[in-house]
Amino acid sequence: MTEKIKVKDITQTRDDKDSPHAQHNLDVHDPNAYFNFLKEKREDINNVSPTFCAAKWKQSTILLYSGETHSCHHPSRHKITLDDIKNNPKGIHNTAHKMKARLDLLNGVQTPECDYCWRIENQNPDHISDRVYKSSYSWALPHFEEIEKAGMGPDTDPTYMEVAFDSTCNFKCIYCSPEASSRWEQEIRSHGDMKQTEYNLNNLDWLKSVGKLPIHHKEYNPYKEAFWKWWPDLYPKLHTFRITGGEPLLSKDTWKVFDYIKEHPNKDLILAVNTNNNAPDGLIDKMIEHINDMTPNIKYFDVYTSLENTGPHAEYSREGMDFNEFLENCYKVLDKTPNSTRLHFMTTINLTSAPSFLDYLKIIKEMRAKYQTKIHEFRVRTHFSYLRYPRTLMLSLLNKEDKERYGEEWLSFVHENKLTEKKHPSETFYLEEVDQIERLVEFMRTDKQPDVVYTDMRLYIKQLDERRGNDFCKTFPELAYLMEEDYYG
Repeated sequence: MTEKIKVKDITQTRDDKDSPHAQHNLDVHDPNAYFNFLKEKREDINNVSPTFCAAKWKQSTILLYSGETHSCHHPSRHKITLDDIKNNPKGIHNTAHKMKARLDLLNGVQTPECDYCWRIENQNPDHISDRVYKSSYSWALPHFEEIEKAGMGPDTDPTYMEVAFDSTCNFKCIYCSPEASSRWEQEIRSHGDMKQTEYNLNNLDWLKSVGKLPIHHKEYNPYKEAFWKWWPDLYPKLHTFRITGGEPLLSKDTWKVFDYIKEHPNKDLILAVNTNNNAPDGLIDKMIEHINDMTPNIKYFDVYTSLENTGPHAEYSREGMDFNEFLENCYKVLDKTPNSTRLHFMTTINLTSAPSFLDYLKIIKEMRAKYQTKIHEFRVRTHFSYLRYPRTLMLSLLNKEDKERYGEEWLSFVHENKLTEKKHPSETFYLEEVDQIERLVEFMRTDKQPDVVYTDMRLYIKQLDERRGNDFCKTFPELAYLMEEDYYG
């Protein structure tokens, strides 16, 4: 029997194995340990303010190719103005918009852009929102006192930073758009804007008018210039640095970061990169070589990839994917890199996920059985969220029968395979994962969209099929009823 580990106050240390239980030194066999910890920390968080969230200070996502940012993934991104960075490159994180939101959160105001968490907390007080999860992570929790002193924090340095250097990508994922994928942009330029009644997501003129169209390499990019000015000062302060895209392995700046880290060790750094795991020209092998070269210089290397379904369903949802090659590359990353390399699956449940989501869960279970041989060696990670935008692809568009049937399938499987005192952490789903799936099922069953969304959904899918030579009804026969003109939920 593995020795049980007692709860330890992590505010005193940055030593972090970054797994749900290990990063908090909790007993993995106690089904209540992690949630009790979160409830305890929720009180500490609310003592700062009942709406406080450390992510607004210490987490930053910056799209250098369009000059946009947000802290936390749930609020919409906002434009970084040239005034924000005029005198200080840190302004690509500390925008006037963020500083106003920080003031609201310190004053107990439920700022509207954080609606994702307010909905969870207001719907059920027992649910743990992402505000609590994020503020309890080791990149956030030790910094409460610093944040309170900084206030709005015009010179705040993030400890968890995500950067997208450009939008170059070899995929056209179904819920993506030209602002994040060069292949999407090429398709729109070739076939014209998508016709929809509610969204401008795939309208190039609209994207340009609101500043979301990518700045291409041939153009001067003030945001990228600000980042590289800030980088030498920022780098030693980072807990986690994550490169996103587009497909980051297609960006020269990604390899520039890797080369910098080879020359400048940071033993406390968690370095992460997003990849679709189908990057061309041997780039996955090249990444693996760099991982092995960088391993002595950093704490962990995290590979993030995205998946919500399997086989032909996944290839339909992620145009450009070869599913078998994707899986082979997942196993290659785990087989050919040290144990300090972890593979994360970002799972955004959407309409196309439903028929094979259970198969996806089984793949995760099997992968964990092979690679998670030690109690605190969490090499295969997941994070489950549900798609909210565009609404035309939301899971809640399913009919009532499918909502009940799929929801029961998923909940039964994760509850049958959830971590208990009698089970080893391999082959199991951790309690926060179970909680996330319970939340998405609850949302799926209770959310209802107006008729226009159903009309737009059919219009959107028909246009995609025409442009890409696909057939939604043949790929998803279980969901063919969605395309019936008189179906409205």
